[in-house]
Amino acid sequence: MDEGRSSTRSRLIDVAERLFAERGIDAVSLRTVGAEAGQRNKSAAQYHFGSRQGLLDAIVAARSAPVDAHRTALLAQACEAADPPDLRSLVTLLVQPLAESIGTGGGSAYYLRFLAQAADEPSVRAAWRDTYATPTTVRAVHDGIRSRLADLPHDVLERRLEWSALVTVRLLAEHERRHHAGETAPGERARTVREVVEMQVALLRCPAV
Repeated sequence: MDEGRSSTRSRLIDVAERLFAERGIDAVSLRTVGAEAGQRNKSAAQYHFGSRQGLLDAIVAARSAPVDAHRTALLAQACEAADPPDLRSLVTLLVQPLAESIGTGGGSAYYLRFLAQAADEPSVRAAWRDTYATPTTVRAVHDGIRSRLADLPHDVLERRLEWSALVTVRLLAEHERRHHAGETAPGERARTVREVVEMQVALLRCPAV
């Protein structure tokens, strides 16, 4: 891909991510993305991504790659420790890389809010279920959680894993908003990670009813 086309794609991804995060997935057309990105060709976004789903996939691919690379490195460190990671450590592996992408995710200031909007779209969630939404490392962490909560019925645990992901994204999206509005204090991200992790551990561990 030549440099000019790559630059245009990156610009369209950045603009689309912001618009989807601010307005919602269904409220933003490909034409709007192109116009907001300063493209004279009103069909620029369709030319580069084919469809809105293609643009959504491109955003996730661009933003999720560094997040999952960080998670992979953290998982490798955890597996090299003398003791295998416990439930709290595994849940931290799900939360921490996302939280640490805030403000450092390739220049993105909107990825968590984008994900929160995407989580409200059943068709989007279905399209990502077997691809970007559950990358290899996330699946490995989920398998570890399942092995540590084997006493829970399968359907209960799977439902809780889905709830955990949805709650995590929404809470971190709010932290992202506050961070970029200058409303967070030093050390608040680390505290947010600890609190979200403790909430998710409690959610996952509570007895089946």
